[in-house]
Amino acid sequence: MQSRFRDSRWTAAIVGTVVLFVASVVPSPLERHPEWKWVGPDKVLHLVAHAAYAVALADALRGGRCDERQAAVLAVCGSTVHSLVTGRVQERVPGRAFEVADVLASLLGAVLAVGGWYAKNGTGVRDGD
Repeated sequence: MQSRFRDSRWTAAIVGTVVLFVASVVPSPLERHPEWKWVGPDKVLHLVAHAAYAVALADALRGGRCDERQAAVLAVCGSTVHSLVTGRVQERVPGRAFEVADVLASLLGAVLAVGGWYAKNGTGVRDGD
């Protein structure tokens, strides 16, 4: 019997965790643009990256002891915590800064992607529930 950390679903989730963290703490070679505080290319990157990350987490969690609903909620929470932690770490990285808009974009991406994942894989809401 394989351990859950050898399972490819957990491998994807762990690799996603590391890749997101490393990408977040690499010093930025680009100049910061104050006009991008709430909307900008970096927000799209947060949205897309955390969407993929949250789905990888949901898949991994569903393979364990969680049902689809629990996996969905935990995946969004895990993605959001990752965003908050790396945002705080970024305060010490040249060219990087913590931005609430980054966390919100990450949260939105995670919620949208996991919502779609749940609609496809979960039990969903049935008539009469």
